[in-house]
Amino acid sequence: MDLEERITKALLSPSSKSIMLLGGPDTGKTAFAAIALDLLSEKGRAGVLDLDMGQSHIGPPSTIAWGVVEGGFKGWEKIKAEGLYFTGALSPPGNMLPSLTGAKLLMESTQAKCPKLIIDTTGLVTGPIGRLYKQYKIDLLRPDVVLAVQKNDELEHIISPYALMKSPVIIRLKPSALTKIKGIPVRAGFRAERFRAYFEGSRVFEVDMNKCGVRYTRDGGDEELEGRLLSFRDHTGSDICLGVIEKAALDKGLLTVRSPLKPGTEYACIIIGRATAVF
Repeated sequence: MDLEERITKALLSPSSKSIMLLGGPDTGKTAFAAIALDLLSEKGRAGVLDLDMGQSHIGPPSTIAWGVVEGGFKGWEKIKAEGLYFTGALSPPGNMLPSLTGAKLLMESTQAKCPKLIIDTTGLVTGPIGRLYKQYKIDLLRPDVVLAVQKNDELEHIISPYALMKSPVIIRLKPSALTKIKGIPVRAGFRAERFRAYFEGSRVFEVDMNKCGVRYTRDGGDEELEGRLLSFRDHTGSDICLGVIEKAALDKGLLTVRSPLKPGTEYACIIIGRATAVF
């Protein structure tokens, strides 16, 4: 059995309910995810969980999100965000707890509605932080299959401890020759465009911090807040919309926020992140 047949068999197996993509930057993880989604969604309803908060294709940057694909993959722009979780950051370092917590919560939501799930991850795989982050993500989400896309052996320090375990099934593969090297400027440009599209048509309004719950993804609010992202969370604990703080009058408990949140929308809490929105 060649590699392509092995991958196809693993994806279509009834026991493979969740498939995780691992790989560093510019290895084509997202392209492989699209191929897997195309295959699975032709057989039925397939879910996709996008855990790359810096290069998100489903939710806005700083969030992780999930969506549904049916009848074949037609492009990332066609996938509606069914649910999202605000991490408050654009990369995992220093923000692992929110990103891991959100991943677990969204995975539970996705699996309740989709028999098959593709999990796309960040490109953080190097050093102790990459190893720990990915290993604990595997432990927490418990994927049935891990597709490890590596140029050489850069993922072995992450996946080798699972070699003798029954789950997950580890399948190693090389990046596609068609994979394009994006680089930092291209990634930053993509993120800025995603922010511009998300905040297009936003309104500016005041948020009274005395009339809602206030949380921070990292610090306790003793730093400069202007320019930072926040999320509005509803009474069920779900993130419903992002905003950017334009002005903070903490002595009055007031924030001036730019956001596409519709007038009259109720929220129970705001979550203030570390990241800023760059347009």
